[in-house]
Amino acid sequence: MNITVEKLPNCMASLSVSVPAEKHTAARKAILANYTKNAAIPGFRKGKVPASVVEKRFGAEIEKEVTDQVVNESLREAIKQEKLNVLNVADFTPGESVDGQVNFTVRLFLAPEFELPSYKGLSIFVPKLEVTDEQIDGILQKQREQMATLKPAPEGKAAEKGDFVSIDYTGSLDGTPLTEVLPEAEHFIATNTGFLLKLNEENFVPGFCEQLIGIKTGDTRDVTVTMPEEGINELIAGKSVLFSVTAGNIQEAELPELNDDFASTLAEGKTLAELRDIIRENSKVQAKQKDLENKRIAAMEALRDKIEFDLPENVVNNAAQRRVNELVKMNLERGLTQDMLVENESSIIEAASNQAKVDVKDEFLLMEIVKRENIQVTQQDMVSRIGAIAYQARTTPQKVIKSLQKNDGLQNVQHSVILAKALDVLVQHAVVEYKTAEVTTDA
Repeated sequence: MNITVEKLPNCMASLSVSVPAEKHTAARKAILANYTKNAAIPGFRKGKVPASVVEKRFGAEIEKEVTDQVVNESLREAIKQEKLNVLNVADFTPGESVDGQVNFTVRLFLAPEFELPSYKGLSIFVPKLEVTDEQIDGILQKQREQMATLKPAPEGKAAEKGDFVSIDYTGSLDGTPLTEVLPEAEHFIATNTGFLLKLNEENFVPGFCEQLIGIKTGDTRDVTVTMPEEGINELIAGKSVLFSVTAGNIQEAELPELNDDFASTLAEGKTLAELRDIIRENSKVQAKQKDLENKRIAAMEALRDKIEFDLPENVVNNAAQRRVNELVKMNLERGLTQDMLVENESSIIEAASNQAKVDVKDEFLLMEIVKRENIQVTQQDMVSRIGAIAYQARTTPQKVIKSLQKNDGLQNVQHSVILAKALDVLVQHAVVEYKTAEVTTDA
């Protein structure tokens, strides 16, 4: 058997194979014999039909089966002989058969070829997440604010930081009302009436509340802010928006006293000191989880930056398409119209493609570590992951398993578990340097 391999860009290869006539003849003889043995043709007893009759009756079927068998067996042999790591077959081109010799060419998608860089001892930098007394005080303060009672501010009072102001507002972008820019589902950003806003830099849009300090009931102000880059509709993300704001009633917040009675309302029967201990322990758990997440991200970035290699075009394209589908679904659920999606099609595709390249590269690197470390997924690993999925979905593990079985999802879960275990190998052997940062957690 003659084999020619031509490596192509984007992890592809062209494989040309010439199969000797003897192999085709042997396969045809065996398949014809099987047809002759099992053929049921009127006028002949089963197994006693002449080969010439069988060939006349089933000639096309026999030839197709012979060709399929010869091609498939030869392709497997050629791939094994040439040691090709094949992901998929792109296309098949049959060649002319000469004197019984079978010729064909296939284009193959190959796994990328690269030398895995040293993945143990990676230097990574992550914030040091510390749970401090000041942080616990901040959590308690937020709880007090959430449980505050509101009372009308003195007549004529100018609004101060921490006050609650009822506002009417309308926004515009370059003179165009936001109601004409954003989908109807997001018109709450564009205009609102009687919106109760606490004057705090964390609320609404950064810089918005700060510009309302000093406003009085009945006053109208123009407030210009730069919208966030993320977490908001792409049509206004990062852009300067003008809001016309009119203040209504101003109210002051009365916070509950920070004492044992307050603590007992949050954790029945607990004193303030005991509540602080509970918050501290919960914050430590969250800090530990966040620390692991930060280390995983940093370790993967460090490994990724150590090597460049070609990626299989079809794998990247498939990953990008899945990402596009997710983005489109998410934006449709947010209220964007098809026209808006078409208008932003190029940016959506570009973002999806860029992320797909990162994801595909990371997966190939991690799967190579899986091979090196002989990482296996145990039953306990699967039980733990399915339990976590059930907890997040507020359902039972049994229901999760049933749902996964319907969609062949158990294999996907297993794959994600094995990638996570490979990623943890990077973290376990990394050289970690901490940067001081206070952890932010929820109460």
